Amino acid sequence: MISIIDYGINNTSELINKLEKLDIAYIKTKKESEIIASDRIIISDAQNLSKAVKRLHLLNLFSFIRMLKKPVLGISLGMELLCEKFDAIACLGIFPAEILTNKKEGLLNGWHNVVCTQKNKLFAGIRDNSEFYFENNYYVEPNHSTVAAVNNNESFSAVVIKDNFYGVQFLPEKSGINGEKILKNFAALS
Repeated sequence: MISIIDYGINNTSELINKLEKLDIAYIKTKKESEIIASDRIIISDAQNLSKAVKRLHLLNLFSFIRMLKKPVLGISLGMELLCEKFDAIACLGIFPAEILTNKKEGLLNGWHNVVCTQKNKLFAGIRDNSEFYFENNYYVEPNHSTVAAVNNNESFSAVVIKDNFYGVQFLPEKSGINGEKILKNFAALS
């Protein structure tokens, strides 16, 4: 069972539709007990990083998430929440990266080819240089946790992994069969 953390401002409807289509069991919750009882956790996308951090604090989930030992997948802004900081806002600090603002139109939005820099379980069965769909206001430069990147005019992290934490900058729920494979691979992680 996957717990989708419901922090009140996150976008979950398309992700839930995709999980249902793939017959992947999930619950949407903000209760620690339900998150602890699940096998895997997803932190889905939202529009405002500052509000997302505040909501996680208000729900007493901020420190709780950092202590999780089971697979956690951050999607788009959910990935950024797992990074160190954005301006003066402290995020969860799992990935050693600062979040940057997208200032170039088209840089982070639309379909982009993703190149794996390290073999990883999320990309099992996916060809290198496959396309994924991005919709981002923020991004993370390549760092020690980057295992896949977009290398167009400016390179940025597409996938970061550290221990049991996984982050994808793209939206798997909007990325066709490649995105479906990412969700299936995550659901199979132990």
